[in-house]
Amino acid sequence: MVTSSTIHRLFHAIDQVEKRSRSPRPFKVVRVRRGYHEEPDVARDRHYAAHPDDRNADVVIFEFYDDNEGMAGESR
Repeated sequence: MVTSSTIHRLFHAIDQVEKRSRSPRPFKVVRVRRGYHEEPDVARDRHYAAHPDDRNADVVIFEFYDDNEGMAGESR
């Protein structure tokens, strides 16, 4: 027969497993502007120089712009 103490320990164990399986923080996504002919590492370095707090990003999304457009939108 199952006692209330056993059920309590089981629920406690389940809670511990759920806590370990959760990510400590959500993914950090960073958008980096990049010219079509620009190297990805150069674009990332330029972005990280302006925004050092983005260095620990989990995902980097490149937003391409036309090379004739220049970096006019970089201040966005």
